[in-house]
Amino acid sequence: MASVIRLIDQFVTPELEAENATQALEKIARHGDESGLFKPTWFDAVIKRELEFPTGLPTMIPVAIPHTDSIHVNADGVGFFKLKNPIEFGEMGSLDDKVQVKMIFPLLITNPAEQVDLLMSVITALQNPEFLNALDISKTAEEIVSIFRKEGL
Repeated sequence: MASVIRLIDQFVTPELEAENATQALEKIARHGDESGLFKPTWFDAVIKRELEFPTGLPTMIPVAIPHTDSIHVNADGVGFFKLKNPIEFGEMGSLDDKVQVKMIFPLLITNPAEQVDLLMSVITALQNPEFLNALDISKTAEEIVSIFRKEGL
């Protein structure tokens, strides 16, 4: 069993402004690239994957978990970006349904064998209403990191 995924502290933004999913992922890509978390190929790869395998989840507070192949990342973990205004992502498991996402949890995985386990650990955390509510009302990156640590992430 893979280890539980952890938050990458420097990959957190409490207020991301974006008009749509592509713009949000572009800003996340810039942030991750500047932090050395992934390769310049990440953005194109994550956009392509979103079109084929959408990552929006209609959880209590809708979220997206964008991720792509391990060849595009340099680190393991999850980021957290809270959107200023909800934006539309395709719903996971559907090519037609859409979700108005309020939070984005980019997943970075260097070992492809761990992808399913790590994705499931994040989805499990997202089923905890206290965790989602705390993130929804958080105002600073420090608060967000603290919330993730309390959840064991």
